[in-house]
Amino acid sequence: MTSIEATAQLLREVFPQHRKYLHPEYLNWEYLRSPSGRVIEANLDDGIGRCGHYAVVPQRWMIDGTPCMYALSLNTAVSSRSRGKGVFRTLGRKVVAEALDNGYTALVGVANSKSSHGMVKSLGFDLVGPLTVLVLPPTAPRRSRSFEVGTAGEMSGWLQETGRSALPESGARRVWDADELSWRLADPAHDYSVLFSDDAMAVVHATSYLGVRIAVILKVFVGGSAARIDIAPLATAACSVLRAPLALYGGRNPRLRLSGISVPTRIRPSPLNLIVKCLVDELDPASVVPSSFEFWDFDAY
Repeated sequence: MTSIEATAQLLREVFPQHRKYLHPEYLNWEYLRSPSGRVIEANLDDGIGRCGHYAVVPQRWMIDGTPCMYALSLNTAVSSRSRGKGVFRTLGRKVVAEALDNGYTALVGVANSKSSHGMVKSLGFDLVGPLTVLVLPPTAPRRSRSFEVGTAGEMSGWLQETGRSALPESGARRVWDADELSWRLADPAHDYSVLFSDDAMAVVHATSYLGVRIAVILKVFVGGSAARIDIAPLATAACSVLRAPLALYGGRNPRLRLSGISVPTRIRPSPLNLIVKCLVDELDPASVVPSSFEFWDFDAY
């Protein structure tokens, strides 16, 4: 059994609700094929198999227009037979030390209710707070007609021609270019659709919850002359394309005018706590907090 196969087995044990770990190529794609670099990981094995794993994956970012490297805190898993022994703290500190040695600027992630406390207390992450999560029923059929279904190639062209001029010069933002988009769209465990309008482009995905089909808005890019766009027409277009009665949006994006029904943290499957750890002493920790961070940025789908 390879190391990735052992990790996949552990992740399936700890997170049986996440079907992506059943796909034989998912971790190879996520850990080894990103154009931003390979995974940084620490593992613990015993006589039975892999019993501990922590991984972060590289992402290219900009802070106030200056390129830098972040690492997305992604997969944290400790087998039930190894809990209560400080395994996560030991593995986490190894990964943080390696990221620091390799010149990373920050670690960023979204923690569930179980891991939030450990990330803050044991690894020194700052808890920014829960991400906004909205349920959006279709409400704007006329305006939704401005969105059309596009291809991955058109997505890269749109960003180059329309979106790039609108990217903020200040704040912390992830770099999305043709290589990054091609890799992200090639996720073997998920199917994506791309929607375009004159001022916006979005990646959407169909899922289900309690038997209800849902159109998830994963990432929104706003370009052109629009300072902000209303999410309602996009939600309606996503519901139409994916044949879903409801849309779901999660994250933060200053270019979006949000509306819909807020999902309280107490009833979410996960609170979606945004956490950040600055690795550069000379930087203000607040400067590394993402200005935009949505489902697609942390591989939620």
